[in-house]
Parts: sequence; structure tokens; C-alpha cells
Amino acid sequence: MVQGKEEGTIEQFPAWLNQELFREYLERDFPDLKTVKSFRLETTGGNGENYTTLLLRAKFELELKDGSQQSTSYMAKVLPNNGNRENVISWQVFEKERTTYGQYVPEFEQMYRDAGKKITFGAHYYEPKEPLKEEEVIVLEDLGRRGFRNVNRHIGLDIQHAEAVLEKLAHFHAASAVRFQLKGAYPAVYNRNLCSKQDDFKEFRHNQIKAFVEALPLYEASDLAQSVESFGRQAEDMFQQYAPQIDGEFRVLNHGDAWCNNFMFQYDKSTGKISEIYFVDLQMSRFCSPAQDLLYFILSSTQLDIKIAKFDHFIKYYHDKLTENLKLLKYPKQLPSLRGLHQSIFTYGDWILPIITVLLPIVLVDGSDDANMDSMMDSEGSGEKFRNNLFKNPRIIRNQKEILPWAHRRGAFEVPK
Repeated sequence: MVQGKEEGTIEQFPAWLNQELFREYLERDFPDLKTVKSFRLETTGGNGENYTTLLLRAKFELELKDGSQQSTSYMAKVLPNNGNRENVISWQVFEKERTTYGQYVPEFEQMYRDAGKKITFGAHYYEPKEPLKEEEVIVLEDLGRRGFRNVNRHIGLDIQHAEAVLEKLAHFHAASAVRFQLKGAYPAVYNRNLCSKQDDFKEFRHNQIKAFVEALPLYEASDLAQSVESFGRQAEDMFQQYAPQIDGEFRVLNHGDAWCNNFMFQYDKSTGKISEIYFVDLQMSRFCSPAQDLLYFILSSTQLDIKIAKFDHFIKYYHDKLTENLKLLKYPKQLPSLRGLHQSIFTYGDWILPIITVLLPIVLVDGSDDANMDSMMDSEGSGEKFRNNLFKNPRIIRNQKEILPWAHRRGAFEVPK
């Protein structure tokens, strides 16, 4: 029997997402399975936590052949039941994530094992024997069962958590760069974060920049209005843009959506220290400079008092870990220099505006009924209300006061001549 959460309804869940879908995974995990006693679907997170997909927890009570009882659960990622459903299909994010989890993550982990180092990048991915033909679903291990959890996105990551993320990104990036040299190019789907056939976000970007410019006085940055408006008018959608082909550029498979909710932490029970960190949401990976992940992560997800003050420290820390792992994996080309990495971060400075006008406000906004993709795309009504919440809450005001002068000094809003 399928049940929803007390506050939910059965109708919010796809009818095909039933216990039979999980049968092959249960039989793999429990070879002595006798029967499924109960099955329950639950939504995860809350308002403002998921925008592009619907993430559900499938909970089971089992009876084994020896008569004992066992509880287990899986995470299932499916298409959203909203107006953004067709967009998500066009982005090819499920295709990309299946390939990353099913092929590249195991390859990268094996590369480290071959080099004498145990690295795990994320939850166990359950690859189906026969994928569904007309529906999209990705089934993963429920990391909550092993004590993994997120850090509060409103507070952000302290220096220890931030360095743990940067080290894990360095592991992932290094393996992806070595694999590229050994086996050649990644599929074309990895040339962009979102693989839309057309740009459906022009009106959204216009509305977002307009609301952001109107809020600049709150950030004590009224003098930037003309620059931001001009830059925003000509800027491409970074999420749909093809990765530039720059001669000699060091490139990696970026996580692509590297903000705090997409990293889960496990802690040592005796010391309370971080014992492991796993990625989630590998649906927006792009093969380009690691500058994308670095700007995206540091500006969106670190605590305010270290976001700018420790920015260069974070880049140096990441570079040290990157080169260490490239050496371990026997990267066949010249190692990327720290100076080159900083130059690449300037080159990819176009990412700063979408990060601080789209991603960062979403990270810092309170959960509410209108904190969803439909509201984001709405040009009026709930959209106006949501944008007001995005740009005028005290957390974003404090962050923008810190980030905007730094971004301006770096030429982040200069329109190319």
C-alpha cells in the first residue's frame, strides 16, 4: 500500500513509483527477502530545498526468510509535477546523472584504488536491469540511514566544512582530468550544464536582474545599477552556455551545482569531527575549468565572515589538494599552476552575476509555499512576491554588502567592448 506523508496526498506521487519498482533493489540488498510488509513514500526536505526535481524517500518494512524484521529505505529522484517538467526533460539532466553515477564515479573511485587510496564520491547508485521507457527515475542509497546530513544553508559552511568540500572537489576534478587524458572526450551532454535546445530563460533573467537592481540601495550599492543592468542585458545564460574552448586551459568535470545542499556530511560519533563527505545531485556536470565549481561553491555556500576574507585561501587550499591528487593519479601533462587557476577564475567571472542574483538568494531565502521553480519563472503574482523575498531578506542584504564591492573590484560587471 502506498501512503503519503500526513500533510501530503497520494496524488502528488507518480502512480508507477510503486513497491514493484524497487523489487530488484530489495532482492539485491536482501537475498533472503521473504515479503514486503509495508511500503511508504515520503517527500524529503521542505519548501525551498528542491527546485528542478522531486526527491522522495521510499521506506520499507521487510520480513526475511528466518522470520526477522528489517527496515530499509531508498531515495528516488523523479521529474517534478509542475510547469517546469518539460524544461527539466529538455535539459537532459537525468541522462547526464545516470551516466555520471553509473560510469564515471565508479571509474574515478577505481583509479584511486589502483593508486592505493580509498575515495568514495557519493551514495550507492542502483542501476536498473531494464530502465523505464517513458519515465525518469534515479534510485540511490538513503544516506540518512548512515547519519549523513546537510549543513544549515542559511548559516553556510565554516572553514573546516568548506575545506572538506574543496578537498573532495579536488579528488573528483583530478580523476576526471586524468581520465580525459587517458580515454578522450566526455559526451557532448557534458559541454553544458543544461542542454536546452532553446533559451527559455530570457524573461526570467530580465525579471531577476530588474528586481536585483531595484534592491541595490539596500546593499549600499546604488552606484552599480547602470553597470549591473548593462552587463545583465547582454549576458548569456551561464547554465545553458557551451563551455568555451580555450587553448591550453586545464579542464575538469565540474560537479556543476556545487552548493551546500548538494554535499552531505558524516561525523565521527566520539569526536564530532567530519569523517566523510559525499556528493549528491550530479545532474548538471560540465567539462570546463574548475573555476566554475570554485566560484559557485565559495560565493554561495561558505559563511559570510570567510566568504571574501578567505577566498584566496580557499583557492590555494584547493590547488594544493588538486595537484597532490593529479600527481597521485599520474597526470601526464604539466600540472596547473596556482597563478593559472587564479587567472581562470577571472576569466570565468561572468559566473558571478548569476551566482549572486539567482543561486545565492535561493540558498538564503526562507522556505515558503512560493519557494519553487514555478514562482521563479512567473513574471508577476507569486513571482513578484518570491523575488521580493529573495532580494530583501536580511541574510541576502548582509551577503551582498560583502560580495558586491569585491565583485566590482574584480571587474565582474564590465561589459566587453
